[in-house]
Parts: sequence; C-alpha cells; structure tokens
Amino acid sequence: MATSPIDEDGPPPYVTENHNEAEELVQPVILVLVGQSIRAQTADGTPMYELSRDIQRTSTSEGWLAQVSLERLVHSVRVSANGNARVSHRNKHIFDLKHLPPVLSTGYPYCLDAISRNTMGNLALKPASFPRSGFKVVRIKPEKEDGFPKGYHARRESLKEGDVIFEVVKKRNHYEWVQSDGDRIALEDEAEDEHRLIVTTPVTRKMMDAMIGSWCLKVWRDSIKSNSDPMKSVRKEVRSGREVLPRFW
Repeated sequence: MATSPIDEDGPPPYVTENHNEAEELVQPVILVLVGQSIRAQTADGTPMYELSRDIQRTSTSEGWLAQVSLERLVHSVRVSANGNARVSHRNKHIFDLKHLPPVLSTGYPYCLDAISRNTMGNLALKPASFPRSGFKVVRIKPEKEDGFPKGYHARRESLKEGDVIFEVVKKRNHYEWVQSDGDRIALEDEAEDEHRLIVTTPVTRKMMDAMIGSWCLKVWRDSIKSNSDPMKSVRKEVRSGREVLPRFW
C-alpha cells in the first residue's frame, strides 16, 4: 500500500469557515501522547487533541464508572472582505471515553460515546477472538429486548454490534491499525513509556477522530489492567452510574 511522506515540520491543519471538516483529508502525521495532550511530533509540538485527565496512570479502583472527555483542537481561518486572514482556535468535544463494570457494560466495558454528530458514531473496544491477539473497534447501538414481564422497569436494551471500523493487530513489538478494507493506516509504537501513533496514509477527519478516540481507549484500558489491584476495594465515584452511562443507553 502506498503511503505519503510524513512532514514533521509542517504547520497544523487549518479549516476555513463553512467547510465540511468531517470529510476533509488529513495527511500522515506522528502523534505523541504527552500527559493530557496529543501532540504532533513536529518542531513546535502542535497540540491536536486534549483529554480531560491523564489516561496513562489509572488504577482499577479509579477506572470503574469513569469517563474521560476527548476534544479536538480546531484551528480555523476566517478571511475578511479586504482579504486579511485571521486564525482562531477552539476545542471541539467529540467523544467521551467510558469504562463500565460488567453489570452495566453488557460485554463492552470500554466504549466511546459520540458527542459530536460528525463522528463515526458510538464505538467499543473488543478483544480479538482466540488465538489472535489484538482488538477490534466496532460500532455499537442499543437494541430493544422483548419478553420482559409487565411492570419490569430495568433497562430493556442490550448493545448490538455493528460494523468493524478498525482491527488492531499485534505484530511482534507493535500494533498495526487496519481499516475494514484491509489497508494498514497506522502503527502504534511504545518506547520508554512514550505512546506514539504513526499515521501512515491520508484519512478523513472523521476516520482520524475515531482512530484517536479508539487509541486513547486502548491506552486507558492497558493502564487500568497494568495498575490493577484485586485486593483493593472499588472506590465509589462521585458521579452516579446514570451520569456515566453512555448517552445511547
């Protein structure tokens, strides 16, 4: 598969007013997770996305019924009547990362709750079937369940798995991100506690947002698993289960 060269010194992507940013093409880039920021590996380390908390050091007790917001930093250019260009910056809330206990997750404990309408929808991280190692990122939606007795007031919906958006395939010391058509679009690299996502081919903004959200979800999952303490009781969060449940529940 042909790939485009990665420009590590180029400026951040800009969008003009009234532009359909969801379908714009994003060029190859190396992204680095630094604290709560996801930055381009360029000379100035341009911030591209922002998380509401550090997902790299989360214990199991901190992870139950937890959520993390993911925002994309949008750099827009507005051209005035006299031809002068003015650059503005804003944060766009695109996803909430959610981790749910088994009693609430219905098989998908790590999911992305879509906040923006210009995303690929609600997604979930699913382990690959044995003997393969890796993950799938699938689209999920609620499905009505019948057969409950009259007066039953508990949730009457389960989650139905839809399209596979990505396959995250284990390759020796790294993971490869593959689209549903089989094309590899990114490599996940970890070195000296640094998380990097190397996007190797142009993708749409909508696809990029979904991949970044899913990558963060995987990093968060790995952090929770590696910092698990089975002897420690689960800490109760201030937020209630209803507040943390995905919007599509």
